[in-house]
Amino acid sequence: METAVIHGFGEPLHIEEMPVREPGKNEILVKVITCGICHTDLHACQGDWPAKAKMPLVSGHKAIGYVIALGKGVNKIREGDIVGVPWLYSACGCCDYCYTGWETLCETQQNGGYSVDGGFAEYVVADAQYVAHFPSHIKFTEMAPIICAGVTVYKGLKQTKAKPGNTQWHNDPGLHRRNPQGHGRSHLIRGGRQA
Repeated sequence: METAVIHGFGEPLHIEEMPVREPGKNEILVKVITCGICHTDLHACQGDWPAKAKMPLVSGHKAIGYVIALGKGVNKIREGDIVGVPWLYSACGCCDYCYTGWETLCETQQNGGYSVDGGFAEYVVADAQYVAHFPSHIKFTEMAPIICAGVTVYKGLKQTKAKPGNTQWHNDPGLHRRNPQGHGRSHLIRGGRQA
């Protein structure tokens, strides 16, 4: 398969052939249709954070595509399903963070396009427990941001226990352009830089 791979921090991406990995236990193989880019991908490729990304690295954590193969133990996903592959590749599932819904703080979490290869490739392997399901009528390029920024907005609304009629502050209202009342809120205060 063709991949966009980086071999060292600060180096450019190179298009290279790599073998397609077979899905292991509880994993799926996804034929990538689109993969968005996030500033996190740039940080990973530059080595900006104390915990460094693996090298060589296939970056990308906003991949959406069709499931084409199932590993052992996968039973809630079918071949042909459309799924999104997010930043959180997997977590331990048994620490205090995982038990309380904060898997993103799990000390043994794995991250797509960081500690495991991501979606800048023709195919990506994903943990079946952490992918998002999408309906068949979606526009793939419009849904890719939902896998990252959309999940962030949703988690904030969920954690604040926001109710219809509440005023909400969104520092980056880009995801609400089509539906400024997003998630049933009647008021949206927009933040971010002024042009």
